[in-house]
Amino acid sequence: MKIRSTSVAVLAAGPLALAGCSQAAPPQPAQPPKPPAQQQPPQQQQPVAAEGVAWTGKLCGLVGNFSASQQNAAPVDRTNTDTFKNSSLAQMAAAEKAATDTVSGLQQLGPSPGPGGDQVAHTFVDGFSQVRDILTTAKTKAEQVDTRDKQAFTQGMVGVQEELKKGQQLDFSAQFAELSKNQQLNEAAGKAPECQALT
Repeated sequence: MKIRSTSVAVLAAGPLALAGCSQAAPPQPAQPPKPPAQQQPPQQQQPVAAEGVAWTGKLCGLVGNFSASQQNAAPVDRTNTDTFKNSSLAQMAAAEKAATDTVSGLQQLGPSPGPGGDQVAHTFVDGFSQVRDILTTAKTKAEQVDTRDKQAFTQGMVGVQEELKKGQQLDFSAQFAELSKNQQLNEAAGKAPECQALT
């Protein structure tokens, strides 16, 4: 089962790019790489246990919930500098909370019923921890932006945007590749509705 890393690419297109800081459209997520033409024949293995499907489904559900929360984020209000700042802060705070909740949920998944699952979950924890940290730093910078002076406001928000652009360097394709390479997890993902929603 091929899960698109672009399911989480809204990290770059949502608040992490703070599209409201510029008139340009938010960057579009890169297209996922095409799977290789030839695939290894599946090895004979016992059917995936229900516990494995449930565990993998929870992992996919946590990742998918973060992605959905970013796609449904309220837009930035450009009416004036105060509304711009406040709506940007609200957007970042919501994304920061979603990232924190995702990290927390992944840490509470419990032991994987199959080999390699814990390592895959750990890589997602690391990735979403980085997302949370970027958002926290950007939000702190945004809180300090002076809305009374247009030039100071513009400079401050450019600094916030530069911080958020660090999120564009985050690439969850490695995490999805690890999940796909693990035969048991991959088979479990094929049966878990939460994972199928990410394809």
